[in-house]
Amino acid sequence: MKTAWIVNHYAHHRERDGRATRHQHLAAGLTAHGWHSVVIAAGTDHPSGRSHMNGSALRERWSGDGYEFCWLRGVDHRGSGVRRTIRRVADIGVFTALLLTPRMLRGLPRPDVVIGGSFHPLAAWAASVLARRLDVPFVFEPRDLWPESALGLAGMTERHPVIRVLRRLERTTVNRAHHLISPLEGVGRYYADRGHDVPFTWIPNGVALDDQDERRDEAIERSEPGDDHFTVTYIGSMGPANALEAVLDGFDLASRRAAASGGPRLTLRMVGDGSDVTALRERASRLPAGADVVWDGRMPQDQARRIGRQADCLVVNMHDLPLYRHGVSMNKQYEYMLLARPLLVGAPVTLEPVAASDSGLHVRPDDPQAIADGILALAAMPPAHRDAMGARGRDHVTREHDYRHLAGVLAGVLDDTVATA
Repeated sequence: MKTAWIVNHYAHHRERDGRATRHQHLAAGLTAHGWHSVVIAAGTDHPSGRSHMNGSALRERWSGDGYEFCWLRGVDHRGSGVRRTIRRVADIGVFTALLLTPRMLRGLPRPDVVIGGSFHPLAAWAASVLARRLDVPFVFEPRDLWPESALGLAGMTERHPVIRVLRRLERTTVNRAHHLISPLEGVGRYYADRGHDVPFTWIPNGVALDDQDERRDEAIERSEPGDDHFTVTYIGSMGPANALEAVLDGFDLASRRAAASGGPRLTLRMVGDGSDVTALRERASRLPAGADVVWDGRMPQDQARRIGRQADCLVVNMHDLPLYRHGVSMNKQYEYMLLARPLLVGAPVTLEPVAASDSGLHVRPDDPQAIADGILALAAMPPAHRDAMGARGRDHVTREHDYRHLAGVLAGVLDDTVATA
């Protein structure tokens, strides 16, 4: 079997983090196509910032059926405020330094190709350095575009020294790549417009059907016709990029309007954690409908999914930023669709799987009034109508976004890259 190293700072692992995401699923799926994968990640969890490594060890290894993980020590950055920011930057620096430390990766099977993901740009750049050291081809996986993310989310300008450094890192990393892959469908156009002639393949996020009870024989509690309750649920990270302030404010508006018109009583369930949880809970406590916001906290993936299946609708919101015209790669949109519940989406671009399956409503992003209108529109629908929307979403995502299929697409890219490098 050929070997691929997959470098991603925040790759999740089910046994360690309570949930599996893109890179574990792809690594497992590559086995069927003749590839052994080594996922190289940090010993810290995202978004909580908790370090999973104890003692003085600088790395840990885990071996599974045809793939493995290698965790490098990181810096615990739980908490909030400036201290958290400093420690998170330190976590990025430590991971990058260890990745490039000679002999730190000793004992791992020698790769035929190295994949580097840019949740932050230093990890992808370091992966490109490893590929050059080992004289193997490099595949670049931009999951967030840098420095576009800093320009959009941090309000920096092109003249800022940090942006100039990020631009240089971007050019270096892309120029070293033999192929580009990304869950952002516009990445190929983005780099082509900047003069980079690198082949691109869109590999979207997906769902792992092996993790699901496909017989659907588990009892699913939902509101019955005539029930005077309507539950809106959010599942996922709670940080600056998740734009949850507008969700809280929109829910509050919808709740007050429903009460005034004799509509259903609304409940908002917030499942997950992140750097903004404290501020969001304080914001909710000041709202008239704050008592109807339930904070479930972080929980294992199967429990979160059970709560999601009980919802009347699932909500997601985004900031209205030019950055997103290059594509959106939210794991949660596919996870939501898998739960067979209708979606309420506040986004500056149409989420194509949701639109293609007619499984939700799109409203203006970052707009509490638009979110309130969407909640009330879904609440006014007959339950059978909402169930049908959710079923269409599940059928679409299981047909088009199974990670076993996506792993085959990735395997094809890797085969061609190795053959032509």
